[in-house]
Amino acid sequence: MKQLIISLIFFSFILCVNSQTDFEPRSSFKVEIGLPNNATNYAFRDLMQGLVVVTPSYQFTLANSFSIGAGLKYGFFNVNEFKNNIGMTGGAHIAGIFGKIGQEKFYGNFGLDYGVRIGYTMNFFDTNKNNEALGKPYRNDGGFVEPTLGLALMGNENTSFRLALGYAFHAFQFRPHQMGLSEFSGVDPTKLSELTTYFTIGFGYSYYFGKK
Repeated sequence: MKQLIISLIFFSFILCVNSQTDFEPRSSFKVEIGLPNNATNYAFRDLMQGLVVVTPSYQFTLANSFSIGAGLKYGFFNVNEFKNNIGMTGGAHIAGIFGKIGQEKFYGNFGLDYGVRIGYTMNFFDTNKNNEALGKPYRNDGGFVEPTLGLALMGNENTSFRLALGYAFHAFQFRPHQMGLSEFSGVDPTKLSELTTYFTIGFGYSYYFGKK
């Protein structure tokens, strides 16, 4: 995975050096669908498996290629039924909003769109254990920060398709009570103090409303 990312960034750099800027978008609607891969917090990485992250957004690009945007974020992480011996089922829904600052620039038909999303999510831990104990999902909230990189290829003068990469840092620590448990069996409590992070790789689509 690391070699793939390095190769893509190197390829992007070569294209930027040897190309001239052609397309300059004014504003755009974007949607990205990705597969999240848990990175830190031992229990979250071991017990949960990422299934999907969807991020529709609107972005406005200024004359100097600086961009600002806002959007919605939804992610679903399923309980890995093969990694627990207590019959736990269900998953975690992470839904929220974000603002984004960054830069969007095209070199011929190739574009770079990178920046940082800063937002807030509501997190719903919908497991059979919570339904038994609470009669409903456990809920908490928190902020998140997510650096992103999009490698886009123009389809026509109004659309592009992209490889979308992101690394999200969520300000909640994954704890047993969120899943309806008293403890994570076999997990050292000191390993639960890390922030919850995940790496996302996926694909995106952009529709552009005019150009400069």
